[in-house]
Amino acid sequence: MAKLVKAMVRRKICALALLLAFQSGSADAQSNMTVKGLPPELPIEIAGNQWFVFLDGDIDPDAPQRFERYVTQNRIPDRSVVYLNSPGGSLVAGIELGRLIRKHGFSTDIGRKSPSSPKRFDIDEGGCYSACAYAYLGGQFRYLKQGSRYGVHQFKSLRADERIEGAAQVVSALAVEYIRSMDVDPDLFTLGTAASPDGMHEIDKATLERLNVVNNGRTRPVWTIESTDRQLYLKGERTTEESGINKFILYCEKRRTVLLAIFDALRRDTELKNMAAHSLLIDGQVYPLRPDTKRIQNGLFNVVYSLSQREIGVLRKGETVGVAIQASHEAPVFFGFEGMSIGSGKPKLIGILNQCAR
Repeated sequence: MAKLVKAMVRRKICALALLLAFQSGSADAQSNMTVKGLPPELPIEIAGNQWFVFLDGDIDPDAPQRFERYVTQNRIPDRSVVYLNSPGGSLVAGIELGRLIRKHGFSTDIGRKSPSSPKRFDIDEGGCYSACAYAYLGGQFRYLKQGSRYGVHQFKSLRADERIEGAAQVVSALAVEYIRSMDVDPDLFTLGTAASPDGMHEIDKATLERLNVVNNGRTRPVWTIESTDRQLYLKGERTTEESGINKFILYCEKRRTVLLAIFDALRRDTELKNMAAHSLLIDGQVYPLRPDTKRIQNGLFNVVYSLSQREIGVLRKGETVGVAIQASHEAPVFFGFEGMSIGSGKPKLIGILNQCAR
């Protein structure tokens, strides 16, 4: 056992050494990355406690430590937004910075504080390239400000000899592992390798959304078949910035198809309990529902519906789902969630619906 632990430690040390031997930033360093933050301009009761943190300049090896120190000293809360504007720098520092951003529950965007305005919402477009592209992935919710740019390229070794070039395979594996851990399509890495070390491949927003690099405040849904000691059920789950946890759960009860929807109550418990207009949303279409039960548990609104044959039929053909709760069906705003993609979960959804029909 001791030998195995030592071997694992040696592999990690070697991997870190290899990462330090590679550079994925600009050829000419400009300035070490600066860390500046702006707290809310309005009272917390009005605007919340979200900070804007601006990371600007080359990602030098000490950038992650400066960032962590700044966040800790200022007690910056989760759900704050980190704006990146960087030509690149140290690959290992970029990955470490991304992991710290994820650890603190921050979102990311690309831009820089406008020097011509003291207001924190005045943000100019920016660029995030190579090592910065990896740091950006650390945001749980990732946005792309209009006009801002995101680019990747090949790793560039500091010493072009056969030993370092051979080690590129190990570094590549570590980079892909990091990309996957951030719930991003590893095809992002392939796009980088298609560019030369001295070139840069800027990726358009549509491609970034397809790869889940940009998720616009919504994580990708995960659909699973799970069980209790009594029954099987299908669960679709994601997290969104506007409504927190979203769960769409289907199960069978006495040959009925039952839907359990769960989402963050956003501290509007009384309002939610009193709202009478409930709807199933399928591909943007609205299907009124009558709740069987509703309750608040641990800050989450739980509501149960028995689905009709009409609703089940539409659900079989649907591509996206959601649940809306309103004061009236004509109200302009709603609580709940919409647009949860079924995607690869469709066979599981059909399976559970067939099970309920038996």
